[in-house]
Amino acid sequence: MTTAITEQKALSLKNACVQFMFAYQQRNVDKMLSFCNPDGEVHFVPLGSDGRGTIGQLGKTIWTAIIESFPDIDNTLDAAVAEDNNTIRCQVVIRGTQSKDFAGIINQGKHFESDHIFIFQLDDNNMINSIQIEWPHEDFVRQLTSIH
Repeated sequence: MTTAITEQKALSLKNACVQFMFAYQQRNVDKMLSFCNPDGEVHFVPLGSDGRGTIGQLGKTIWTAIIESFPDIDNTLDAAVAEDNNTIRCQVVIRGTQSKDFAGIINQGKHFESDHIFIFQLDDNNMINSIQIEWPHEDFVRQLTSIH
């Protein structure tokens, strides 16, 4: 591929991922899913095997629960880097204030802010068909449960 075509493809891939993150910022799970293959794989790495499933089922369930439990959830996309012809790595800061029990964490009305890495793989139609998400889970739990 010529350099211009390669750069255009990378930009197109990044746009799909940026749009996904913007939909997350808008707390719109249906819009997030519109950029994805619902049968694609999602892996919330800190959750181990419990964090592995399809985007349309597990992804939708977890993102819906997060948005319901942290109604002010917001994110800042710090970087989106094309790692190869169909992989984008996004560095994201996610923050929010808990208003409902979440994943066994009792609501204390506390705020969290943590760095996340989203690794998106896209198909030839620029649909997201794999998402791997990593974050410092112990720190996330500590921020929501510690006594100050």
